[in-house]
Amino acid sequence: MLVLIQVYMPTSEHDEEEVNDLYERLESMLQETRGDDYVTILGDWNAVVGEGKDELNVGSYELGTRNERGQLLVDLCKSNQLFVTNTWFKQDKRRRCT
Repeated sequence: MLVLIQVYMPTSEHDEEEVNDLYERLESMLQETRGDDYVTILGDWNAVVGEGKDELNVGSYELGTRNERGQLLVDLCKSNQLFVTNTWFKQDKRRRCT
């Protein structure tokens, strides 16, 4: 089964407590999925995961230096066997950010 989770991430103006609450809610939603589910999470994460591959969760095609929210996103992916998919497709650097 395909599980689609749309996330409304707190903006950079929100405090870290609100961001951490969102990650906790997301973790609890992910724990309710079955092992054979296909999970897709969409949202504007305000995260920079940084250049360079990180295990199987982050590909080689990203920009910048990882920030705190980027680390939270990578940790979420690692703990739930998820991938930051837009980092796996080679594109010109000028097309990697929106």
